[in-house]
Amino acid sequence: MAKTDTTKITPASFTEVLKSMQGPVSMTSLVQPQLEQFWDAQEKLLAESERFTRHWFERRHEAIRTALDAARSATAADPSNPAEAMETVMDWQRHSVERMVEDAREWFDTVSRCADYVTKTEAEAVEETLGEARDIARKATKSAKSEPV
Repeated sequence: MAKTDTTKITPASFTEVLKSMQGPVSMTSLVQPQLEQFWDAQEKLLAESERFTRHWFERRHEAIRTALDAARSATAADPSNPAEAMETVMDWQRHSVERMVEDAREWFDTVSRCADYVTKTEAEAVEETLGEARDIARKATKSAKSEPV
C-alpha cells in the first residue's frame, strides 16, 4: 500500500489553514499600528536625512567658492608681504572649521529628532496595539460567554 505524502501543501490546504486562523483574533488589527508607525517613521527619517544632506551640500559649495576666492586673493597678494596671503588662507580655514562644526551640530540635531520621533511613535503604536488586543480579548470573552440561540 502506498503511503500518502501529508507534507505537501496544496492551495486548498493552505486556504483551510488561513481560514482556521481567522478565528476571534485578527492579526491584521494587531499588526496594523506597528506597520503604520514603521512606514510613517521611514517617511520622516527620509525627510530629515534629505534636509541634512541638502544643508551639508550647501556648505560644501560655499567651501569651494570661498576656497577659490581665497586662492585668488592669496596669489594676487603682494609677494613682498606673505603675511597677507597667510591671513587670507587662515581666514578661509577658520570658516571651514565653522562649517564643519555646523555639520556636526546639524547631524546631532537630525539624529536626535529622528530618535525622538521613532521612540514616541513606537510607544503610541504599542499603546494602540494593546488597546486592539484588549478589544479583541473582550469580544472573544463576550462571545464565549454568550448563550447559543
